[in-house]
Amino acid sequence: MSSKILGPESDFFAQLAVDAVLSVKTESTHSETGKAGVKYPVSAIHILKCHGQSSLSSHLVDGFALAGGRAAQGMPTSVSPAKIALLDFSLQRHKMQLGVSVVVKDVKEVDLIRQREMDITKERIQKILEAGANVVLTTKGIDDLAMKYFVEAGAIAVRRVKKEDLKRIAKATGGQVVGTLADMEGNEAFDPAMLGFAEKVEERRVGDGEMLYIKLKEGGRGGGRAATIFLRGAKDY
Repeated sequence: MSSKILGPESDFFAQLAVDAVLSVKTESTHSETGKAGVKYPVSAIHILKCHGQSSLSSHLVDGFALAGGRAAQGMPTSVSPAKIALLDFSLQRHKMQLGVSVVVKDVKEVDLIRQREMDITKERIQKILEAGANVVLTTKGIDDLAMKYFVEAGAIAVRRVKKEDLKRIAKATGGQVVGTLADMEGNEAFDPAMLGFAEKVEERRVGDGEMLYIKLKEGGRGGGRAATIFLRGAKDY
């Protein structure tokens, strides 16, 4: 831990690293031998850099924290208990694929096509909300049209989440990352079994920006372990 940057502070950061690893300690039983063992999943420790304060203001947070906040101000700042939908597709207005041409004989039909494009996204959001989700995280975008439905439902929606962060949250909350709503019959549906569970999800202000804090459940479904190290300092270096 000792370097030109970390001199006398090396003990502080060494202790922070040890505390982080101990906080994600999980006990497991080997499937073949039946012996109990202990694991320390380093991947469950998330590191966030946040400008401001001194490096000794760095601290450990129990739970998972994401850089970035709600997609719209009308959404609640806190949801408890949280049912989390983890999406790997866009919630923007549906557009037909490139190379698809539609020939219409009446101008009114153009408006109907546009309306249908908007309705497709609306139906997808309604399926997700009807499954019980009150927190929606997506790796892609959410446009203003879609945000309205989340605000009305009192749900938190977050866009442009990194895919590796989404996978970590899925593992910690017992959820699954959903790439498409299409089922084997060609219809669209959202299975409530795909939802992740957490005790609380809230937006907090840290430094110059917002972050989303996910407090995990103790035991039960989604009772995973996760920790976040907040690194503070004047600049990235």
